[in-house]
Amino acid sequence: MSSPFSIGDIVNGRYRLVAPIVSSPTADVFRADDLSLTRPVAIHVAPFALHNDPVFLESFREEATAAAALNHPHVLRIYDWGEEAGGAYLVTEFPVGGTLRSILDRDGVMSESKVALMGLELADGLAYAHARGLVHGALSPATIHFDADGRSKVADFGFATAIAKSHVGPSTDIRYASPEQAQRLVTDGKTDVYTLALVMFEAITGSIPHEMSSPAETLSARIGTPLPSHPSIRSLDMVLAQAGAYDAKFRLDAVSLTTRLQATVGALSSSAANTASMAPATVAPTDAARVTKRPVLGFQAPTSSDVLTGETAPVPPSTLIEGIESVRSSGEVPMGDFENYRPAARRKRSWLRPALAAALFVVTAGLVGAYATGMFKPAHTVPSVLGLTQQQALSVVSDSNFKLEITGRSFSTTVNDGMIASQTPDAGTSLQEGESLRVTISQGAPPVAIPTSIIGMDCASATQALAGVGLKAACPSSAAVKSTKVPAGHVIKVMYDSQTNPASVSKGATVTLVLSLGNGSATTSTTSTTQPTNGHSARPVPNVVGKNRTEVFALMHTAELYFVTTGPGSNNGTWHTVVSQSPAPGTSIKWHGTVRMTVK
Repeated sequence: MSSPFSIGDIVNGRYRLVAPIVSSPTADVFRADDLSLTRPVAIHVAPFALHNDPVFLESFREEATAAAALNHPHVLRIYDWGEEAGGAYLVTEFPVGGTLRSILDRDGVMSESKVALMGLELADGLAYAHARGLVHGALSPATIHFDADGRSKVADFGFATAIAKSHVGPSTDIRYASPEQAQRLVTDGKTDVYTLALVMFEAITGSIPHEMSSPAETLSARIGTPLPSHPSIRSLDMVLAQAGAYDAKFRLDAVSLTTRLQATVGALSSSAANTASMAPATVAPTDAARVTKRPVLGFQAPTSSDVLTGETAPVPPSTLIEGIESVRSSGEVPMGDFENYRPAARRKRSWLRPALAAALFVVTAGLVGAYATGMFKPAHTVPSVLGLTQQQALSVVSDSNFKLEITGRSFSTTVNDGMIASQTPDAGTSLQEGESLRVTISQGAPPVAIPTSIIGMDCASATQALAGVGLKAACPSSAAVKSTKVPAGHVIKVMYDSQTNPASVSKGATVTLVLSLGNGSATTSTTSTTQPTNGHSARPVPNVVGKNRTEVFALMHTAELYFVTTGPGSNNGTWHTVVSQSPAPGTSIKWHGTVRMTVK
Protein backbone atom coordinates (compact mmCIF):
# COMPACT_ATOMS: atom_id res chain seq x y z
CA MET A 1 0.00 0.00 0.00
CA SER A 2 1.42 3.42 -0.99
CA SER A 3 1.84 6.14 1.62
CA PRO A 4 2.28 9.93 1.32
CA PHE A 5 4.95 9.78 4.01
CA SER A 6 8.53 8.53 3.89
CA ILE A 7 11.03 7.57 6.58
CA GLY A 8 12.45 10.76 8.07
CA ASP A 9 9.33 12.85 7.43
CA ILE A 10 7.92 14.83 10.35
CA VAL A 11 4.14 14.57 10.58
CA ASN A 12 2.22 17.49 12.09
CA GLY A 13 5.54 19.09 13.00
CA ARG A 14 5.88 16.62 15.85
CA TYR A 15 6.15 12.94 14.85
CA ARG A 16 9.30 11.86 12.96
CA LEU A 17 8.91 8.56 11.08
CA VAL A 18 11.68 6.11 11.98
CA ALA A 19 10.84 2.72 10.43
CA PRO A 20 7.93 0.74 8.93
CA ILE A 21 6.20 -1.80 11.22
CA VAL A 22 3.46 -3.49 9.21
CA SER A 23 1.03 -2.93 6.34
CA SER A 24 -2.62 -4.03 6.19
CA PRO A 25 -5.73 -3.08 4.17
CA THR A 26 -6.60 -0.57 6.89
CA ALA A 27 -3.27 1.19 7.41
CA ASP A 28 0.47 1.44 6.90
CA VAL A 29 2.04 1.50 10.36
CA PHE A 30 5.34 3.23 11.15
CA ARG A 31 7.44 3.58 14.25
CA ALA A 32 7.91 7.26 15.04
CA ASP A 33 9.47 9.55 17.62
CA ASP A 34 7.25 12.04 19.43
CA LEU A 35 9.55 15.08 19.39
CA SER A 36 7.44 16.95 21.95
CA LEU A 37 7.30 14.26 24.64
CA THR A 38 10.47 12.38 23.57
CA ARG A 39 8.77 8.99 23.47
CA PRO A 40 8.29 6.33 20.79
CA VAL A 41 4.86 6.14 19.16
CA ALA A 42 3.25 4.37 16.20
CA ILE A 43 1.74 6.24 13.23
CA HIS A 44 -1.10 4.46 11.38
CA VAL A 45 -1.62 6.02 7.93
CA ALA A 46 -4.82 5.42 5.91
CA PRO A 47 -4.59 3.77 2.45
CA PHE A 48 -3.34 6.07 -0.29
CA ALA A 49 -6.51 5.50 -2.37
CA LEU A 50 -8.48 7.37 0.31
CA HIS A 51 -6.37 10.52 0.34
CA ASN A 52 -8.44 13.62 -0.44
CA ASP A 53 -11.61 11.49 -0.30
CA PRO A 54 -14.10 13.72 1.56
CA VAL A 55 -16.51 10.84 2.29
CA PHE A 56 -13.77 8.85 4.00
CA LEU A 57 -12.24 11.84 5.78
CA GLU A 58 -15.55 12.94 7.29
CA SER A 59 -16.32 9.42 8.47
CA PHE A 60 -12.76 9.06 9.76
CA ARG A 61 -13.12 12.14 11.95
CA GLU A 62 -16.22 10.67 13.61
CA GLU A 63 -14.71 7.20 14.06
CA ALA A 64 -11.33 8.50 15.29
CA THR A 65 -13.02 10.72 17.88
CA ALA A 66 -14.93 7.73 19.25
CA ALA A 67 -11.93 5.39 19.10
CA ALA A 68 -9.70 7.88 20.91
CA ALA A 69 -12.05 7.65 23.91
CA LEU A 70 -11.41 3.91 24.30
CA ASN A 71 -9.35 3.11 27.37
CA HIS A 72 -8.78 -0.62 27.78
CA PRO A 73 -5.61 -2.65 28.42
CA HIS A 74 -6.22 -4.72 25.28
CA VAL A 75 -7.07 -1.91 22.86
CA LEU A 76 -4.13 0.05 21.44
CA ARG A 77 -4.41 3.53 22.98
CA ILE A 78 -4.85 6.44 20.54
CA TYR A 79 -2.87 9.53 21.55
CA ASP A 80 -3.62 11.80 18.60
CA TRP A 81 -5.13 11.84 15.12
CA GLY A 82 -5.25 14.21 12.20
CA GLU A 83 -4.91 14.84 8.47
CA GLU A 84 -1.86 15.87 6.48
CA ALA A 85 -0.87 15.81 2.81
CA GLY A 86 -4.43 14.78 1.99
CA GLY A 87 -4.24 11.66 4.17
CA ALA A 88 -5.52 10.62 7.58
CA TYR A 89 -3.42 9.20 10.41
CA LEU A 90 -3.69 7.89 13.97
CA VAL A 91 -0.97 8.23 16.59
CA THR A 92 -0.97 5.36 19.10
CA GLU A 93 1.15 3.90 21.85
CA PHE A 94 4.18 2.04 20.50
CA PRO A 95 3.79 -1.75 20.94
CA VAL A 96 7.37 -2.91 21.47
CA GLY A 97 6.37 -6.59 21.24
CA GLY A 98 5.58 -6.36 17.53
CA THR A 99 2.54 -7.73 15.73
CA LEU A 100 1.02 -11.19 15.65
CA ARG A 101 1.79 -11.19 11.92
CA SER A 102 5.52 -10.81 12.59
CA ILE A 103 5.42 -13.53 15.27
CA LEU A 104 3.66 -16.02 13.00
CA ASP A 105 5.99 -15.20 10.11
CA ARG A 106 8.94 -15.90 12.40
CA ASP A 107 7.73 -18.86 14.48
CA GLY A 108 4.98 -20.36 12.34
CA VAL A 109 2.62 -21.30 15.18
CA MET A 110 1.97 -20.71 18.89
CA SER A 111 0.99 -23.12 21.66
CA GLU A 112 -2.71 -23.63 22.31
CA SER A 113 -2.40 -22.25 25.85
CA LYS A 114 -0.76 -19.03 24.61
CA VAL A 115 -3.40 -18.61 21.91
CA ALA A 116 -6.17 -19.17 24.48
CA LEU A 117 -4.76 -16.38 26.67
CA MET A 118 -4.28 -14.07 23.67
CA GLY A 119 -7.84 -14.77 22.53
CA LEU A 120 -9.18 -14.02 26.01
CA GLU A 121 -7.43 -10.64 26.04
CA LEU A 122 -8.59 -9.71 22.55
CA ALA A 123 -12.18 -10.85 23.17
CA ASP A 124 -12.24 -8.73 26.32
CA GLY A 125 -11.01 -5.71 24.36
CA LEU A 126 -13.55 -6.28 21.59
CA ALA A 127 -16.40 -6.66 24.10
CA TYR A 128 -15.39 -3.31 25.63
CA ALA A 129 -15.42 -1.59 22.22
CA HIS A 130 -18.66 -3.25 21.10
CA ALA A 131 -20.40 -2.04 24.26
CA ARG A 132 -19.50 1.49 23.17
CA GLY A 133 -20.86 1.10 19.66
CA LEU A 134 -17.57 0.46 17.86
CA VAL A 135 -17.01 -2.51 15.55
CA HIS A 136 -13.52 -3.15 14.19
CA GLY A 137 -14.45 -4.96 10.97
CA ALA A 138 -10.89 -5.67 9.81
CA LEU A 139 -9.22 -7.74 12.51
CA SER A 140 -6.16 -9.68 11.31
CA PRO A 141 -2.72 -10.68 12.61
CA ALA A 142 -1.45 -7.35 11.25
CA THR A 143 -3.82 -5.38 13.51
CA ILE A 144 -2.95 -7.32 16.69
CA HIS A 145 0.03 -5.88 18.59
CA PHE A 146 1.89 -6.88 21.75
CA ASP A 147 3.39 -4.72 24.50
CA ALA A 148 6.63 -5.32 26.42
CA ASP A 149 4.88 -7.75 28.80
CA GLY A 150 3.38 -9.80 25.97
CA ARG A 151 -0.16 -8.47 26.40
CA SER A 152 -2.12 -8.38 23.15
CA LYS A 153 -3.89 -5.26 21.89
CA VAL A 154 -6.29 -4.53 19.02
CA ALA A 155 -5.21 -1.70 16.72
CA ASP A 156 -6.85 0.42 13.98
CA PHE A 157 -10.24 1.10 15.53
CA GLY A 158 -11.30 4.21 13.61
CA PHE A 159 -10.05 3.18 10.17
CA ALA A 160 -11.91 0.05 9.05
CA THR A 161 -15.46 1.39 9.46
CA ALA A 162 -14.55 4.67 7.77
CA ILE A 163 -13.02 2.77 4.84
CA ALA A 164 -16.14 0.62 4.50
CA LYS A 165 -18.31 3.73 4.31
CA SER A 166 -16.17 5.15 1.50
CA HIS A 167 -16.76 2.10 -0.74
CA VAL A 168 -13.19 2.37 -2.04
CA GLY A 169 -11.98 -1.22 -2.19
CA PRO A 170 -12.15 -3.82 0.57
CA SER A 171 -11.61 -2.59 4.13
CA THR A 172 -10.41 -5.98 5.35
CA ASP A 173 -7.96 -8.68 4.38
CA ILE A 174 -10.14 -11.05 2.32
CA ARG A 175 -8.47 -14.03 3.99
CA TYR A 176 -10.10 -13.03 7.30
CA ALA A 177 -13.51 -11.95 5.97
CA SER A 178 -16.62 -13.24 7.71
CA PRO A 179 -19.51 -14.93 5.85
CA GLU A 180 -21.61 -11.78 6.21
CA GLN A 181 -18.80 -9.66 4.76
CA ALA A 182 -18.47 -12.14 1.89
CA GLN A 183 -22.18 -11.70 1.18
CA ARG A 184 -22.07 -7.91 1.74
CA LEU A 185 -24.63 -8.20 4.55
CA VAL A 186 -24.97 -6.01 7.63
CA THR A 187 -22.09 -6.59 10.05
CA ASP A 188 -21.88 -6.18 13.81
CA GLY A 189 -19.69 -7.24 16.73
CA LYS A 190 -20.10 -10.92 15.86
CA THR A 191 -18.14 -10.24 12.67
CA ASP A 192 -15.13 -9.43 14.86
CA VAL A 193 -15.71 -12.65 16.84
CA TYR A 194 -15.67 -14.76 13.66
CA THR A 195 -12.47 -13.13 12.47
CA LEU A 196 -10.85 -13.63 15.88
CA ALA A 197 -11.70 -17.35 15.61
CA LEU A 198 -9.92 -17.46 12.23
CA VAL A 199 -6.87 -15.70 13.68
CA MET A 200 -6.70 -18.08 16.67
CA PHE A 201 -7.07 -21.09 14.36
CA GLU A 202 -4.18 -19.82 12.22
CA ALA A 203 -2.01 -19.08 15.26
CA ILE A 204 -2.34 -22.70 16.46
CA THR A 205 -2.26 -24.57 13.14
CA GLY A 206 -0.34 -22.29 10.79
CA SER A 207 -3.18 -22.23 8.25
CA ILE A 208 -6.24 -20.03 7.70
CA PRO A 209 -9.56 -21.92 7.49
CA HIS A 210 -11.10 -22.06 4.01
CA GLU A 211 -8.27 -20.10 2.38
CA MET A 212 -8.42 -20.86 -1.35
CA SER A 213 -6.36 -19.94 -4.40
CA SER A 214 -8.30 -16.75 -5.16
CA PRO A 215 -10.21 -14.15 -3.10
CA ALA A 216 -13.51 -15.13 -4.73
CA GLU A 217 -13.03 -18.81 -3.91
CA THR A 218 -12.08 -17.93 -0.33
CA LEU A 219 -15.23 -15.83 0.12
CA SER A 220 -17.35 -18.58 -1.42
CA ALA A 221 -15.87 -21.23 0.88
CA ARG A 222 -16.73 -19.17 3.98
CA ILE A 223 -20.45 -19.14 3.27
CA GLY A 224 -22.39 -21.99 4.85
CA THR A 225 -19.27 -23.85 5.97
CA PRO A 226 -18.29 -24.44 9.61
CA LEU A 227 -14.72 -24.13 10.82
CA PRO A 228 -12.82 -27.39 10.27
CA SER A 229 -11.40 -29.44 13.11
CA HIS A 230 -7.64 -29.86 13.47
CA PRO A 231 -5.56 -32.30 15.55
CA SER A 232 -3.53 -29.41 17.00
CA ILE A 233 -6.69 -27.85 18.47
CA ARG A 234 -7.93 -29.72 21.52
CA SER A 235 -9.09 -27.62 24.46
CA LEU A 236 -10.26 -24.79 22.18
CA ASP A 237 -12.05 -27.00 19.66
CA MET A 238 -15.63 -26.35 20.75
CA VAL A 239 -14.97 -22.71 21.63
CA LEU A 240 -13.63 -21.94 18.16
CA ALA A 241 -16.43 -23.93 16.53
CA GLN A 242 -19.00 -21.70 18.25
CA ALA A 243 -17.06 -18.46 17.75
CA GLY A 244 -16.59 -19.38 14.08
CA ALA A 245 -20.19 -20.41 13.33
CA TYR A 246 -21.00 -19.34 9.78
CA ASP A 247 -24.50 -18.22 10.81
CA ALA A 248 -24.15 -15.17 13.06
CA LYS A 249 -27.37 -16.10 14.90
CA PHE A 250 -25.61 -19.12 16.38
CA ARG A 251 -22.25 -17.41 16.93
CA LEU A 252 -20.89 -16.33 20.29
CA ASP A 253 -20.69 -12.60 20.93
CA ALA A 254 -17.55 -11.06 22.41
CA VAL A 255 -18.87 -11.18 25.99
CA SER A 256 -19.79 -14.88 25.74
CA LEU A 257 -16.47 -15.66 24.06
CA THR A 258 -14.63 -13.92 26.90
CA THR A 259 -16.48 -16.05 29.46
CA ARG A 260 -15.76 -19.27 27.57
CA LEU A 261 -12.08 -18.44 27.17
CA GLN A 262 -11.76 -17.53 30.86
CA ALA A 263 -12.93 -21.04 31.74
CA THR A 264 -10.59 -22.62 29.18
CA VAL A 265 -7.56 -20.62 30.30
CA GLY A 266 -8.32 -21.49 33.93
CA ALA A 267 -8.61 -25.18 33.13
CA LEU A 268 -5.39 -25.15 31.12
CA SER A 269 -3.59 -23.38 33.99
CA SER A 270 -4.86 -25.96 36.50
CA SER A 271 -3.82 -28.77 34.19
CA ALA A 272 -0.33 -27.34 33.86
CA ALA A 273 -0.04 -26.93 37.65
CA ASN A 274 -1.20 -30.49 38.28
CA THR A 275 1.23 -31.85 35.71
CA ALA A 276 4.11 -29.92 37.27
CA SER A 277 3.28 -31.16 40.79
CA MET A 278 3.24 -34.84 39.80
CA ALA A 279 6.38 -36.91 40.47
CA PRO A 280 6.05 -40.01 38.31
CA ALA A 281 9.73 -40.88 38.83
CA THR A 282 8.93 -42.11 42.37
CA VAL A 283 6.95 -44.99 40.91
CA ALA A 284 8.75 -47.44 38.68
CA PRO A 285 6.41 -48.28 35.79
CA THR A 286 5.67 -52.01 35.68
CA ASP A 287 3.16 -54.25 34.01
CA ALA A 288 1.00 -54.08 37.13
CA ALA A 289 1.20 -50.33 37.75
CA ARG A 290 1.83 -47.86 34.94
CA VAL A 291 1.76 -44.07 34.89
CA THR A 292 0.26 -43.00 31.55
CA LYS A 293 0.14 -39.39 30.39
CA ARG A 294 -3.34 -38.45 29.23
CA PRO A 295 -4.59 -35.06 28.11
CA VAL A 296 -6.60 -33.49 30.90
CA LEU A 297 -8.68 -31.40 28.50
CA GLY A 298 -9.80 -31.89 24.94
CA PHE A 299 -12.35 -33.59 22.79
CA GLN A 300 -10.47 -36.69 21.60
CA ALA A 301 -11.45 -40.21 22.55
CA PRO A 302 -8.83 -42.32 24.39
CA THR A 303 -6.63 -44.49 22.23
CA SER A 304 -6.44 -48.25 22.66
CA SER A 305 -3.16 -47.91 24.54
CA ASP A 306 -4.89 -45.64 27.07
CA VAL A 307 -7.39 -48.32 28.10
CA LEU A 308 -6.38 -51.19 30.44
CA THR A 309 -8.74 -54.04 31.20
CA GLY A 310 -8.94 -57.21 33.27
CA GLU A 311 -6.28 -58.08 35.81
CA THR A 312 -3.72 -55.66 34.34
CA ALA A 313 -5.66 -52.56 35.38
CA PRO A 314 -3.21 -50.32 37.29
CA VAL A 315 -3.36 -49.58 40.98
CA PRO A 316 -3.73 -45.83 41.57
CA PRO A 317 -0.18 -44.46 42.13
CA SER A 318 -1.08 -42.75 45.41
CA THR A 319 -2.50 -46.00 46.87
CA LEU A 320 0.50 -47.94 45.66
CA ILE A 321 3.01 -45.50 47.18
CA GLU A 322 1.16 -45.29 50.53
CA GLY A 323 1.04 -49.08 50.78
CA ILE A 324 4.73 -49.47 50.04
CA GLU A 325 5.73 -46.82 52.60
CA SER A 326 3.51 -48.45 55.27
CA VAL A 327 5.19 -51.80 54.80
CA ARG A 328 8.63 -50.20 54.87
CA SER A 329 7.98 -48.39 58.17
CA SER A 330 6.24 -51.16 60.16
CA GLY A 331 7.75 -54.30 58.70
CA GLU A 332 4.28 -55.89 58.79
CA VAL A 333 1.62 -56.40 56.20
CA PRO A 334 -1.57 -54.71 57.47
CA MET A 335 -4.51 -57.12 57.59
CA GLY A 336 -7.26 -54.56 58.00
CA ASP A 337 -10.76 -56.07 57.88
CA PHE A 338 -9.47 -59.50 56.86
CA GLU A 339 -9.05 -60.41 60.56
CA ASN A 340 -12.79 -60.17 61.20
CA TYR A 341 -13.94 -61.74 57.95
CA ARG A 342 -16.83 -64.16 58.23
CA PRO A 343 -18.84 -65.75 55.40
CA ALA A 344 -22.28 -64.24 55.04
CA ALA A 345 -25.17 -66.43 56.11
CA ARG A 346 -27.47 -67.82 53.43
CA ARG A 347 -30.61 -65.83 52.98
CA LYS A 348 -34.00 -66.71 51.64
CA ARG A 349 -34.87 -65.62 48.16
CA SER A 350 -36.88 -62.65 49.39
CA TRP A 351 -35.18 -60.55 46.70
CA LEU A 352 -36.88 -62.31 43.80
CA ARG A 353 -40.19 -60.45 43.78
CA PRO A 354 -38.67 -56.97 44.11
CA ALA A 355 -36.19 -57.85 41.40
CA LEU A 356 -38.92 -58.98 39.03
CA ALA A 357 -40.94 -55.85 39.78
CA ALA A 358 -37.90 -53.67 39.10
CA ALA A 359 -37.23 -55.48 35.83
CA LEU A 360 -40.84 -55.01 34.75
CA PHE A 361 -40.63 -51.32 35.61
CA VAL A 362 -37.46 -50.90 33.52
CA VAL A 363 -39.04 -52.64 30.51
CA THR A 364 -42.20 -50.55 30.80
CA ALA A 365 -40.22 -47.31 31.13
CA GLY A 366 -38.16 -48.28 28.11
CA LEU A 367 -41.26 -48.85 25.99
CA VAL A 368 -42.77 -45.55 27.10
CA GLY A 369 -39.50 -43.79 26.31
CA ALA A 370 -39.34 -45.44 22.92
CA TYR A 371 -42.80 -44.17 22.03
CA ALA A 372 -41.98 -40.72 23.42
CA THR A 373 -38.82 -40.44 21.33
CA GLY A 374 -40.52 -41.62 18.18
CA MET A 375 -38.84 -45.00 17.91
CA PHE A 376 -42.08 -46.50 16.64
CA LYS A 377 -43.12 -43.64 14.35
CA PRO A 378 -43.72 -44.70 10.75
CA ALA A 379 -40.96 -44.06 8.22
CA HIS A 380 -41.34 -42.82 4.64
CA THR A 381 -39.15 -42.57 1.57
CA VAL A 382 -37.34 -39.24 1.34
CA PRO A 383 -38.44 -37.23 -1.72
CA SER A 384 -36.10 -35.13 -3.85
CA VAL A 385 -36.46 -31.39 -3.28
CA LEU A 386 -33.43 -30.34 -5.34
CA GLY A 387 -34.12 -27.37 -7.59
CA LEU A 388 -37.31 -26.42 -5.73
CA THR A 389 -38.00 -23.19 -3.90
CA GLN A 390 -38.26 -23.29 -0.12
CA GLN A 391 -42.06 -22.97 -0.32
CA GLN A 392 -42.32 -25.79 -2.86
CA ALA A 393 -40.10 -28.03 -0.73
CA LEU A 394 -42.24 -27.36 2.36
CA SER A 395 -45.29 -28.52 0.46
CA VAL A 396 -43.54 -31.72 -0.67
CA VAL A 397 -42.14 -32.76 2.73
CA SER A 398 -45.37 -31.99 4.59
CA ASP A 399 -47.02 -34.91 2.78
CA SER A 400 -44.73 -37.26 4.73
CA ASN A 401 -44.85 -35.23 7.96
CA PHE A 402 -41.17 -34.30 7.62
CA LYS A 403 -39.70 -31.01 8.80
CA LEU A 404 -37.63 -28.79 6.49
CA GLU A 405 -34.45 -27.36 8.03
CA ILE A 406 -32.43 -24.70 6.18
CA THR A 407 -28.80 -25.27 7.20
CA GLY A 408 -27.14 -22.58 5.10
CA ARG A 409 -26.61 -21.00 1.70
CA SER A 410 -23.98 -21.93 -0.86
CA PHE A 411 -22.88 -20.91 -4.34
CA SER A 412 -23.75 -23.19 -7.25
CA THR A 413 -23.01 -23.09 -10.96
CA THR A 414 -25.90 -25.45 -11.74
CA VAL A 415 -28.71 -24.36 -9.40
CA ASN A 416 -30.37 -20.95 -9.70
CA ASP A 417 -30.33 -18.44 -6.88
CA GLY A 418 -33.01 -19.18 -4.26
CA MET A 419 -33.45 -22.83 -5.22
CA ILE A 420 -32.46 -25.82 -3.06
CA ALA A 421 -28.94 -26.93 -3.95
CA SER A 422 -28.43 -29.95 -1.67
CA GLN A 423 -30.32 -32.13 0.79
CA THR A 424 -29.57 -34.58 3.61
CA PRO A 425 -30.57 -37.39 3.70
CA ASP A 426 -30.58 -38.19 -0.01
CA ALA A 427 -33.74 -38.89 -1.95
CA GLY A 428 -34.79 -42.53 -1.84
CA THR A 429 -33.57 -43.18 1.70
CA SER A 430 -35.87 -43.69 4.69
CA LEU A 431 -36.80 -41.09 7.31
CA GLN A 432 -39.22 -41.19 10.25
CA GLU A 433 -42.13 -38.81 10.56
CA GLY A 434 -41.25 -35.67 12.48
CA GLU A 435 -37.57 -35.84 11.47
CA SER A 436 -35.86 -33.01 9.57
CA LEU A 437 -34.82 -32.95 5.94
CA ARG A 438 -31.81 -30.60 5.96
CA VAL A 439 -31.23 -28.48 2.86
CA THR A 440 -28.98 -25.67 1.61
CA ILE A 441 -30.20 -22.83 -0.58
CA SER A 442 -28.28 -21.79 -3.71
CA GLN A 443 -26.90 -18.28 -4.03
CA GLY A 444 -26.32 -18.75 -7.73
CA ALA A 445 -22.90 -18.74 -9.34
CA PRO A 446 -19.94 -17.78 -7.12
CA PRO A 447 -18.60 -14.23 -7.43
CA VAL A 448 -15.85 -13.57 -9.92
CA ALA A 449 -12.66 -11.82 -8.82
CA ILE A 450 -11.88 -8.70 -10.85
CA PRO A 451 -8.27 -8.88 -12.09
CA THR A 452 -6.35 -5.94 -10.65
CA SER A 453 -4.15 -5.90 -13.74
CA ILE A 454 -6.81 -4.04 -15.74
CA ILE A 455 -5.99 -0.79 -13.92
CA GLY A 456 -3.88 1.19 -16.39
CA MET A 457 -5.05 -0.79 -19.46
CA ASP A 458 -6.90 0.82 -22.36
CA CYS A 459 -10.61 0.09 -22.68
CA ALA A 460 -10.28 -2.66 -25.30
CA SER A 461 -7.58 -4.56 -23.42
CA ALA A 462 -9.42 -4.30 -20.10
CA THR A 463 -12.69 -5.42 -21.71
CA GLN A 464 -10.95 -8.46 -23.21
CA ALA A 465 -9.35 -9.35 -19.85
CA LEU A 466 -12.71 -9.14 -18.10
CA ALA A 467 -14.40 -11.26 -20.78
CA GLY A 468 -11.84 -13.95 -20.00
CA VAL A 469 -13.28 -14.31 -16.48
CA GLY A 470 -16.93 -14.09 -17.53
CA LEU A 471 -17.54 -10.36 -17.01
CA LYS A 472 -18.68 -7.55 -19.29
CA ALA A 473 -17.40 -3.98 -19.35
CA ALA A 474 -18.58 -0.54 -20.41
CA CYS A 475 -16.37 2.52 -20.89
CA PRO A 476 -18.84 5.45 -21.04
CA SER A 477 -17.34 8.83 -21.85
CA SER A 478 -19.59 10.34 -19.19
CA ALA A 479 -17.66 8.43 -16.53
CA ALA A 480 -14.20 9.61 -17.66
CA VAL A 481 -12.32 11.95 -15.32
CA LYS A 482 -9.14 13.98 -15.46
CA SER A 483 -5.98 12.43 -14.04
CA THR A 484 -2.42 13.59 -13.57
CA LYS A 485 -1.15 10.01 -13.18
CA VAL A 486 -3.01 7.81 -15.69
CA PRO A 487 -2.69 8.42 -19.47
CA ALA A 488 -5.80 9.44 -21.39
CA GLY A 489 -7.98 6.52 -22.45
CA HIS A 490 -6.67 4.15 -19.80
CA VAL A 491 -8.53 2.68 -16.82
CA ILE A 492 -8.32 4.59 -13.52
CA LYS A 493 -10.79 2.50 -11.51
CA VAL A 494 -13.67 0.03 -11.74
CA MET A 495 -17.23 0.85 -10.64
CA TYR A 496 -20.00 -1.64 -9.91
CA ASP A 497 -23.29 -0.82 -8.23
CA SER A 498 -22.25 1.33 -5.25
CA GLN A 499 -18.68 0.09 -5.04
CA THR A 500 -15.35 1.35 -6.31
CA ASN A 501 -12.74 -1.27 -7.20
CA PRO A 502 -14.74 -4.20 -5.75
CA ALA A 503 -12.74 -7.38 -5.12
CA SER A 504 -15.39 -9.50 -6.85
CA VAL A 505 -18.79 -9.25 -8.56
CA SER A 506 -21.48 -11.64 -9.75
CA LYS A 507 -20.60 -13.75 -12.78
CA GLY A 508 -21.88 -12.17 -16.00
CA ALA A 509 -22.13 -8.71 -14.43
CA THR A 510 -21.29 -5.55 -16.37
CA VAL A 511 -18.80 -3.24 -14.67
CA THR A 512 -18.07 0.37 -15.54
CA LEU A 513 -14.48 1.24 -16.40
CA VAL A 514 -13.61 4.82 -15.46
CA LEU A 515 -11.13 6.10 -18.04
CA SER A 516 -8.67 8.95 -17.77
CA LEU A 517 -9.12 12.18 -19.73
CA GLY A 518 -5.49 13.01 -19.14
CA ASN A 519 -4.19 16.00 -17.24
CA GLY A 520 -5.63 18.84 -19.26
CA SER A 521 -5.64 22.17 -17.50
CA ALA A 522 -7.51 21.00 -14.44
CA THR A 523 -6.22 20.20 -10.98
CA THR A 524 -7.71 18.32 -8.08
CA SER A 525 -7.76 21.21 -5.65
CA THR A 526 -10.56 21.19 -3.10
CA THR A 527 -10.22 24.79 -1.91
CA SER A 528 -13.24 25.68 0.22
CA THR A 529 -15.14 28.17 -1.94
CA THR A 530 -18.25 28.21 -4.05
CA GLN A 531 -16.47 30.34 -6.66
CA PRO A 532 -14.71 28.72 -9.64
CA THR A 533 -11.91 26.49 -8.32
CA ASN A 534 -8.87 26.27 -10.60
CA GLY A 535 -11.08 26.36 -13.67
CA HIS A 536 -13.97 24.39 -12.16
CA SER A 537 -17.22 26.28 -11.72
CA ALA A 538 -19.66 25.76 -8.88
CA ARG A 539 -21.97 22.79 -9.28
CA PRO A 540 -25.77 22.66 -8.86
CA VAL A 541 -26.83 19.94 -6.43
CA PRO A 542 -28.95 17.30 -8.19
CA ASN A 543 -32.24 16.05 -6.73
CA VAL A 544 -31.54 12.57 -5.32
CA VAL A 545 -34.52 12.16 -2.97
CA GLY A 546 -36.24 8.86 -3.76
CA LYS A 547 -33.31 7.65 -5.88
CA ASN A 548 -31.61 4.28 -5.37
CA ARG A 549 -27.87 3.74 -4.91
CA THR A 550 -27.07 3.25 -8.59
CA GLU A 551 -28.98 6.39 -9.57
CA VAL A 552 -27.34 8.42 -6.79
CA PHE A 553 -23.84 7.39 -7.83
CA ALA A 554 -24.56 8.25 -11.47
CA LEU A 555 -26.04 11.67 -10.64
CA MET A 556 -23.28 12.61 -8.21
CA HIS A 557 -20.60 11.41 -10.60
CA THR A 558 -22.03 13.52 -13.42
CA ALA A 559 -22.21 16.54 -11.11
CA GLU A 560 -18.63 15.86 -9.91
CA LEU A 561 -19.74 16.01 -6.29
CA TYR A 562 -19.14 13.77 -3.29
CA PHE A 563 -21.74 12.62 -0.80
CA VAL A 564 -21.96 11.13 2.69
CA THR A 565 -24.87 9.04 3.99
CA THR A 566 -26.47 8.45 7.38
CA GLY A 567 -29.24 6.06 8.33
CA PRO A 568 -29.89 2.29 8.18
CA GLY A 569 -27.37 0.53 5.96
CA SER A 570 -25.17 3.60 5.49
CA ASN A 571 -22.20 2.02 7.25
CA ASN A 572 -21.89 -0.88 4.81
CA GLY A 573 -23.59 0.22 1.60
CA THR A 574 -26.79 -1.82 2.02
CA TRP A 575 -29.16 1.17 1.92
CA HIS A 576 -31.73 1.38 -0.88
CA THR A 577 -33.29 4.85 -1.12
CA VAL A 578 -32.48 8.48 -0.27
CA VAL A 579 -35.00 10.01 2.15
CA SER A 580 -33.66 13.57 2.37
CA GLN A 581 -30.66 15.63 1.31
CA SER A 582 -28.72 18.75 2.25
CA PRO A 583 -28.10 21.18 0.54
CA ALA A 584 -31.44 21.32 -1.28
CA PRO A 585 -31.63 20.45 -5.00
CA GLY A 586 -30.47 23.29 -7.23
CA THR A 587 -28.16 24.82 -4.61
CA SER A 588 -24.73 25.72 -6.05
CA ILE A 589 -21.75 24.34 -4.17
CA LYS A 590 -18.04 24.06 -4.95
CA TRP A 591 -16.68 21.47 -7.35
CA HIS A 592 -16.07 18.21 -5.43
CA GLY A 593 -18.26 19.53 -2.62
CA THR A 594 -20.12 17.16 -0.30
CA VAL A 595 -23.88 16.50 -0.18
CA ARG A 596 -25.32 14.93 2.97
CA MET A 597 -28.04 12.32 2.51
CA THR A 598 -30.32 10.45 4.88
CA VAL A 599 -31.00 6.98 3.53
CA LYS A 600 -33.00 3.87 4.36
